[in-house]
Amino acid sequence: MAGKLFLLALLMLLVIHIEASSSSEESNPYPEDSHKLKLWLTISARRRFLEVSWKNAPAQSGDFVLLTKQDPTSFEKLLLPPGTPLASFNNEEASGFGEASVDYVPIHGVTSKPDTRNSGQRFWSANGGTIQIVAAIQPSEGISSQWFTTGVPFDYALSQNVTVETACYGFWASYIDEEGRILAKTCLRAYPRWMNELKSLIGEMRLRDLFLPGTHDSGSYRPDFDPLLKESLVTKYALCQDDDIRGQLMHGVRYLDIRVGYYRNSEEKFFIYHGITKQRPLQEVINQVRDFVLETNEIVIFGLKEFPVGFGKGLNVHHLLVSYLREQFEGLIAHPSLTWRATLRDIWNRKQNVFLAYDRQVIVDEYPQLLYGSVEQRWGNVQTWPRLEQYLRNINDFDVSRFTSRPVADMAELTPETWDVILDKHGGLRKMADNINWRISNLYRDELGVNANIVAADFIRGTTLVDTAIQYNRRKIYA
Repeated sequence: MAGKLFLLALLMLLVIHIEASSSSEESNPYPEDSHKLKLWLTISARRRFLEVSWKNAPAQSGDFVLLTKQDPTSFEKLLLPPGTPLASFNNEEASGFGEASVDYVPIHGVTSKPDTRNSGQRFWSANGGTIQIVAAIQPSEGISSQWFTTGVPFDYALSQNVTVETACYGFWASYIDEEGRILAKTCLRAYPRWMNELKSLIGEMRLRDLFLPGTHDSGSYRPDFDPLLKESLVTKYALCQDDDIRGQLMHGVRYLDIRVGYYRNSEEKFFIYHGITKQRPLQEVINQVRDFVLETNEIVIFGLKEFPVGFGKGLNVHHLLVSYLREQFEGLIAHPSLTWRATLRDIWNRKQNVFLAYDRQVIVDEYPQLLYGSVEQRWGNVQTWPRLEQYLRNINDFDVSRFTSRPVADMAELTPETWDVILDKHGGLRKMADNINWRISNLYRDELGVNANIVAADFIRGTTLVDTAIQYNRRKIYA
């Protein structure tokens, strides 16, 4: 009987897939946005440079994308004093598409040798010259979508100052035409309460129905770490995020991928691990989740996925960990009687917002008042983008899990093999993330986002996943 149901589900998905592909209009569920100019600001992992990307741009001669440190309201052209250096964008620093040369007026960052022969030219001024333009990128004419790394460094101290009241901060990007008219604008922003802000639209949905941004190896970060100064072979392959847990949650992440190790001889018994590499104390991570939930009333899936060190073959340490989690999260743990089928409104009504999803079914069975079964992680375990793209497309084309309430996570990152790490074949996780994060962003923004549930990435600030997830969730009620 189960086999027949499985085949029926596959047949239904095949019919849906064929029907959706039969009409280009029907394949785009949100046609009202299909031609809208949009911009995004992201942060590269390897050098922490600001990245700017856009879609559906007019890409006409005279268009510019201008990067400022404050919110601009107007732009005008002023005369460029003789001898002022102009530099062209170094295409080797680009992490996207659009191969034509791009003009770049730098304040900071990597550029080619300045050309000082220019005189009597005009340059852009923002708000009458009262705010600083730190980069000016001229889109390649006729190319409507591009993604570039600007060379402007981002200081993560800015993110540490984000509060629940923060929206835009740090940097703004504006797409202007040759007359200085602002056609589109974006900013670096936080999303501390995005679920509550959409409550009227998504309150009757389940967690499985939403597009939820997640992070891979969420606890693999190091406070005040500068990869340009402190990088080693260990940190190259151990660190996966630049924000701490609070920063990840403040910027919109709602699924945390937690790997716990047990360290018997330490005062702190439980630590976050990445493989066999010890990271942050689990207590530090729990404190940040607990404080965030109490302050924002957001819902967080705390996914305990692996137990790589110190747990042994028995269950004793698992019992210790569950007792520790119960004590630390106190009344915030979502009671499993809600089940994964509960609507967000049901969850908020109980004021139990932390889902402990535990990757040991025998332990889940022993603690039915505390634990949910684990989130299903769909892991390609591949080392190249073509193979990862093929994997992500395959699991989303025929996704039988859509008929269940259990959340599923697309693990959208590359995975180096053991000898790759030893030989530093890929240059580290940061380089690997920079090579694919823009591609991941485009794939889920343009195609896979319609049916996505959880999508987890390395160095998530280098993706547009949070913005894309919120936009898709905002429209789901009308789909």
